[in-house]
Amino acid sequence: MRLFLSFTLLFLMISCASTPEIYLKTNNAYYWKELIKNKVASDDYQNIYRFDEKANMTLTVYGYKSKIKYTLFLMKEHNQAFYYKNFTLKNYIVESLPSFNLYEDAVTKNDYSILYLDYSYYFSKNFPDRSIYLPIGLMIEDNNLYITKSYDDGYMDRLSHWLRKNGYGRGKEWIPAVNADWESYPVPTEHEIDWEKIELVGVLF
Repeated sequence: MRLFLSFTLLFLMISCASTPEIYLKTNNAYYWKELIKNKVASDDYQNIYRFDEKANMTLTVYGYKSKIKYTLFLMKEHNQAFYYKNFTLKNYIVESLPSFNLYEDAVTKNDYSILYLDYSYYFSKNFPDRSIYLPIGLMIEDNNLYITKSYDDGYMDRLSHWLRKNGYGRGKEWIPAVNADWESYPVPTEHEIDWEKIELVGVLF
């Protein structure tokens, strides 16, 4: 029982961390850095993925001046790496919650301004927003850059459990309860990235 409680507490601490532990003292990390540093790739939407001398990445979304910074922090294989970006829990909820459907609408309408609207109505005034990190997976194969931002069944089960406990309905019809526990909204970890749902970004040059 004590072991179970200790594991649960450790998992919650890791899940709530604002930055992950960086572990790059491996041959795989060295190989990855040499392979990708100072290179650039672009996708079909003209988004630019630029890597610096330390192999950290800056994503420039087409049509926007602000850039999104991703930091390399862990290797999976010699050609697969984990990166993270800093975010806030509230922004993650707004972008990922099925009923808000904001990110999908933004892509469909090519109008990302809706992601920056004020959705305070859905949160209590004392909502304890906090910093989190969001991981992604990158892969290099035949000089092509691939990316995955999808999460596995384990995370989807955690999310489904939270939705059932904190609201009503399903999918886009989901409505939050008045006393929804937003602070416990599940944040994915690098261990929950689904490498089976990887997508091509483009050629590295």
